Amino acid sequence: MIEELIRPEIRSFIPYDANQQPYKIKLDANESPFNMPLKARQKLSEFILNNPGLNLYPDTDSVKLRKALSEHWKVDYRNIIVGTGSDQLIQILANVFVGPGDRVLYPAPSFGMYADSCIIAGGTPVKYILQPENRFEYSKQTILEAYDKEKPKLVYICNPNNPTGNLMPRGDVLEVAGYCKNAVVIVDEAYAEFCDDTVIPDTAEYENLIVLKTFSKAFGLAGIRCGYSIAGSGLTNAVNLARAPYNISSLSQHAALLVLEEKAEIAQNISYLVNEREWLSKELTKIQGIDVYNSYANFILVRVDNCREVYKKLCEKGIFLRIFGASPLLENCLRVSVGTRQQNTVLLDELNTICYNK
Repeated sequence: MIEELIRPEIRSFIPYDANQQPYKIKLDANESPFNMPLKARQKLSEFILNNPGLNLYPDTDSVKLRKALSEHWKVDYRNIIVGTGSDQLIQILANVFVGPGDRVLYPAPSFGMYADSCIIAGGTPVKYILQPENRFEYSKQTILEAYDKEKPKLVYICNPNNPTGNLMPRGDVLEVAGYCKNAVVIVDEAYAEFCDDTVIPDTAEYENLIVLKTFSKAFGLAGIRCGYSIAGSGLTNAVNLARAPYNISSLSQHAALLVLEEKAEIAQNISYLVNEREWLSKELTKIQGIDVYNSYANFILVRVDNCREVYKKLCEKGIFLRIFGASPLLENCLRVSVGTRQQNTVLLDELNTICYNK
């Protein structure tokens, strides 16, 4: 009886299943291998010990955090909205702009929440394909043609794209924003710190442009669930219409504030992972049966001969990567989160053993 009450378009959804088994090395979720900076952890401990006021609701507008982010990005704090990860902001955008019959244009392969949030809001998701034969590179022309045909309310660009790692040039992103005047152009920059590329300064000029950011990747705070958006005042005010009150806990707000104070250590961690990404990519190309895609993020997509067998053997060794069984575009592909040199070396040793001793 319960299933009959579920909306038909939701019935086929499969709840997200994070791999929570015991592991030796976890490189499947694009998390940072670096913990919260020690100084920030010490200050967070002091905050908790000195009466954090957890019996009271948090600041519903996250004002201190937004002002710190405004200083970090040199934008007006009133043009920032904080959410429970960028996932919540993606759903809010759908709730504000998408209704029955409305279309949302999104890249494929890419982050599944773009399509799911659209369906939950009652809209129709429409893919624009990143072609495997073109190494999943973005095509500006493909997006513009799809916009003319579909007349979407929202246009997503994941930049760098997850899980392929490729980057759309800033000029192309802005050309899309300028052309798609009757749509909100959402640029998801969850991984942009790893390529030092952003269109945040351009939100002042393009009223339909919104940028999504997160503390989960470069800042190493996946556990606190904190993301934010930056846009012009009109778009920010519109998105804020559907933001739930008290949506970010006091602890999450304070933890994010403390990590923003540790810019030098965060920059050092980012530099380490970028260098490690390049080294790991080079080493992966040396292994028989592995095709490595260029990446601008903190992960690397690879296409592997006998992918499922390789994945299974790695899991047996306690090494978790991300496999994409449901996507034809990503057939035989694994996504490798960049870890520490020690973690990456263990992965390479196991891959060499598996691929050369089948």
